Amino acid sequence: MVQRETEKLFGVILDIGVAMIQSGADTHSVEVSLYCLCRSYGFIRNDIWVVPSNIQGTVTAPDGAVITQIRHVRDAGIDFYKLERLNALSRRACVELPDSVTLHSALTEANSVGEEHSARRFLAAALAAAGFGVFFHCNPADALVAVLVSAVIVLMSERLRQRENNPLILNFLISAAAEAIILLCTKLGIGHHSDYITVGVIMLLISALGTTNGVRDLVHLDTLSGLVNISSSLTGAIGIALGTALPLLLTQVNSGIDPSPLNPSLVLQLIGCTVGCTGFALWLHVRREYILFCALGAPLTWISYILLSDHLGLFPSVLLSAAVCGLYAQILARIHNCPATVFQTISVFPLIPGSALYYMMYGAVIGDMSLAIDRGLTLLLICFGIVLGFMVVEACISFSPTRK
Repeated sequence: MVQRETEKLFGVILDIGVAMIQSGADTHSVEVSLYCLCRSYGFIRNDIWVVPSNIQGTVTAPDGAVITQIRHVRDAGIDFYKLERLNALSRRACVELPDSVTLHSALTEANSVGEEHSARRFLAAALAAAGFGVFFHCNPADALVAVLVSAVIVLMSERLRQRENNPLILNFLISAAAEAIILLCTKLGIGHHSDYITVGVIMLLISALGTTNGVRDLVHLDTLSGLVNISSSLTGAIGIALGTALPLLLTQVNSGIDPSPLNPSLVLQLIGCTVGCTGFALWLHVRREYILFCALGAPLTWISYILLSDHLGLFPSVLLSAAVCGLYAQILARIHNCPATVFQTISVFPLIPGSALYYMMYGAVIGDMSLAIDRGLTLLLICFGIVLGFMVVEACISFSPTRK
């Protein structure tokens, strides 16, 4: 029996949604894209449900037939170049309405971005680790150790991800090896501050962005999606905390980690976050033409936060500086006709509470509940501030009379 064209079309539309999630899109954006595609193709009733691991949809075709399909999402990550291509495909399909064969061929092409060169990944990790190492008060010797450890993280990630996808186990093994190397280097006198090096390096592993997206889903009333994102981030953080704590416990080293380690020089903070976010732009496969804009957005966001924090508390400072970041991203998105997520995600990295998420779990692992509770509250305030700042900008733009 030949499958009906409407069933094939709906299947490809859901496949586009799967590819978007696997490229780092948030679930709300994926739902919006899928609803837009279904309406454009003339489906009468559309019921789409998206969570990070699953997409389900039931639609009513123009002839009255009811179609239900489900997709299980595996191996999600972040690839902003691919996400940009998928968003462009979605917009183009809503206008041109290609048939199922043509749409599937375009999806295959959008997913075929080629193999990433290993040198790019090592360079990205080195810039991110060294940049945020300086941001978190590393001296030049410490930054050198951070670069060395970042190379180890890349090598272990590439090897281990072929066999293990559980973030707890994966992060435990990588962070244990990374912390052991950091302690060895500082003992040999190559580096001097194991705590600052650790905080800078774990930015490569921490998934506070997942926590932020999870909070955003909760605000959008996508409860299950939000809980899945948050639980995934916490699972990864537990692995990092356990992996980092193990070498410290075995060597009886008191890390003396400062919960708020920032470089006392604002200039070095700005340089550090700019270099670090350049690394993350490479790490997350941002298109080459956009890397500079992403890197410049980071110091803009951070200087906004610094200026505001002198007069306001943590939450309003984060909210307003996230709004500045969101407005910057929306302007660039319209200039370059690409998703604001590309610029927004990288530029907001200085605000991302990766260290707060880590220290919350680290405090729980070592039995310091006051540290865990304090960092947990900080984590929630920052996440809600970032999310609300972005949503305020999005709401203002959506109600703007000039928006088409």
